[in-house]
Amino acid sequence: MDVSEVTAGQVARASDLLEHVLAELSGADGEREVLTRAAAVVADLVDADVVAVCEGGHVHGGVGLGQRFLPERGLARVVRDGAGTFAVPGLGRVRAVVVEVPDLAGVRVVVGRVADRVQDAPVEPADLRAVRLVARVLGLVVLGRHGRERERWLRQQDARGAAERSRLQRALAQREQVLTTSVRFQRAVAGRRPLPELLLQIAASSSELLGARPVSLVLADPRSQMRMRVVAAVGEPVLEPERALAATAALDGLGVAVGGDGAPAAAAVHVNGRAVGALVVGTGEGPLDAVGATVLRAFAEHASTALSHADTVRAVEVASTDDLTNLPNRATLLRHLEVALRAAASDGLGTAVLFVDLDGFKAVNDALGHAAGDEVLGRVARRLRRCLRGDDFAARLGGDEFAVVVRGHEPERAARRLADRVRGELTAPVEVDGRRVRVGASIGVAVGAPELGAAELLRRADSAMYRAKAQGQAAEDGAPGGTVAVFEAGAHDADVLRRQLEQDLQRAVAEREFELVYQPVVRLSDGSVVGVEALLRWRHRTRGLLEPGAFLVGAERSPAVDELWRWVLRSACARAALWRRQVPQLSLTVNLSVQHALSRSGADDVLAALTASGLEPGALVLDVPARVLEADPDVLAARLERLRATGARLVLDDFAAADAVGEGPGGPSLAPLRRLPVDGLKLHGSLVAELDGARGPRAAAAVRALCELGAALDLGVVAEGVERVEQVRLLREAGCSLAQGLLLGPPRAAGEVPAVLGAVGAVVADLLAPGTDAPGTEAPGSGAPDPAAPVPVRAVPPRDVRRLLGRTG
Repeated sequence: MDVSEVTAGQVARASDLLEHVLAELSGADGEREVLTRAAAVVADLVDADVVAVCEGGHVHGGVGLGQRFLPERGLARVVRDGAGTFAVPGLGRVRAVVVEVPDLAGVRVVVGRVADRVQDAPVEPADLRAVRLVARVLGLVVLGRHGRERERWLRQQDARGAAERSRLQRALAQREQVLTTSVRFQRAVAGRRPLPELLLQIAASSSELLGARPVSLVLADPRSQMRMRVVAAVGEPVLEPERALAATAALDGLGVAVGGDGAPAAAAVHVNGRAVGALVVGTGEGPLDAVGATVLRAFAEHASTALSHADTVRAVEVASTDDLTNLPNRATLLRHLEVALRAAASDGLGTAVLFVDLDGFKAVNDALGHAAGDEVLGRVARRLRRCLRGDDFAARLGGDEFAVVVRGHEPERAARRLADRVRGELTAPVEVDGRRVRVGASIGVAVGAPELGAAELLRRADSAMYRAKAQGQAAEDGAPGGTVAVFEAGAHDADVLRRQLEQDLQRAVAEREFELVYQPVVRLSDGSVVGVEALLRWRHRTRGLLEPGAFLVGAERSPAVDELWRWVLRSACARAALWRRQVPQLSLTVNLSVQHALSRSGADDVLAALTASGLEPGALVLDVPARVLEADPDVLAARLERLRATGARLVLDDFAAADAVGEGPGGPSLAPLRRLPVDGLKLHGSLVAELDGARGPRAAAAVRALCELGAALDLGVVAEGVERVEQVRLLREAGCSLAQGLLLGPPRAAGEVPAVLGAVGAVVADLLAPGTDAPGTEAPGSGAPDPAAPVPVRAVPPRDVRRLLGRTG
């Protein structure tokens, strides 16, 4: 334009405009406000609907763009093309032109009107010149501010001196460390490291870089309506879970809070644009500075990356949930329990833990296979959920063990009630693959105290559970419903000892600390020894010789139990093969547990032992506990048939306890045995003890009925626990021909057995000979007869050996 053509009025208007623009822009407090005011001035000048000051797709300031969702992609396209249209939420399509801001590289002013208001160009040429004027003034003002800020910064740098430069160097080193840690973390993510490990690494690394401050990672739990839970925590002391959760809630998924005044710092964690938690840092040493905030934000981004890489929010569930039952896992339970114990100080509610262990589950698993066992565990988990109240928290600890956290003003009472409900639910039969199976539950209860941590409280509940299991096994009704026991401090030492024994068991099997003793089985008609029963003992390196009652419960739960049983079979069969050279018709009895009897590999182990020892299969008698009758009848029959197919004989052990005897004559029914491939049964020692006791007539009638029914079913009957002469006489009168017990011969070490096989029979024969003292009387000071008396070994007629097993063919 030729300056000479400019009129005085135009100059005046331009001067006024320039003065107005300078006044508006120079009065702004910060650079962002300068840009926003420039956009407002342009909008007023040209009556524009939308004005934005942009750098690429990023909006530095603007008017008319809405409050929440900026149309950054549309603006970026218009800036790239120099003009065009884009959509503004709540306004509609906007036609725009773009004006460059001189002196500010890449910065543009976008001016637009709603498309319905314009037909050709959104801004007239005269208005466009006004926009360019404002853009030029905007560039000068911003540059001036940059220059002044640069000068102020240089002056500040000179004033800071060596100490400030040292601080900046430390900050630079910290940033470099953040970068190094970030690279290492990205490699871990790319290497598909487990998510829980990555989350713990994030918390630990951020704590290290922030001066060992306590750090907690809080994430949403998809199983509980996305409620926030602490999934990783480091530092000493650990940041209280309540404070970490409160800081996450206050952050509301936005940005970074540097904390202070007792409030922790926090940075949001996102997955696919949605807030799913926060990385929270304690501020006991003061709020985070700018570098600390950068570190916190960086590691929060790492957490977001880890979650996104691990299949988004589902990975959070996997990190805290048991895959099989979809219940929380042990680690999640311990975190929840820790929070509950700490909350007691504020809400006044007590905490108790139920430790639930399934009874009979291993037998189901062995009999029906692992797939069926998994189905049972899934059913148990669903039934357990049905028992819970609103705030109860259940988890699977592993294997067939579960736990429940209960809170209330009377936690022990609430826990007992819940335990009764759980027992009732779990005792009901479960149908798996068309078969009905039953499991019970032994439940231990422990109540929290101020000095207890989560791990110790869970250990106490575990200790109480073992006491409940022992009480259930001692119960005489044999029901699979289990029992409930509350932790008692006095029982803790015994529990610690039991745990130590379980830990020692696997080593003891490997180092051959077990040994076998043998007790005679005697024919009552003449005192002849027709067999021996192998009994297990543990020669513990510190506690000496242990009887089975001190370790069998733990042994049956140990992974080493199968190897232990195979050792018993091999050793006992090898001994019996040698003794049969002396007494050719001698039989060997080996006890099975319920798990062994129902195991799929039991028959193979028996065959292997028979083959290795050379023992005739018919010489081996396998004692099967009567508790196997609780198992699925079809599965039980199939397993016993496989065992019997080895050539060994099967005897049902511990049959007909004293409390099973009715008020009238007769005894328990043998109907369940009609379809089972067993060869005989053993009378429970408690029934034998009653023969000469207060209920002697009823006990004798029961024994007589059992022997008659056994004969009808072609089953041999053996009495155990014989300790008095009168019991021998009554057993003979009732028709029982075989027995064992301390009176007939105590358990002996293997080396002593050959010398006493005949001697025991001779002494019994003397006791029954004419002229013996009245039954049940003994001379003062007399005890069991000397088993080492030099009496020759008696031959046993073959037909009597067959009678041992109740078979004639």
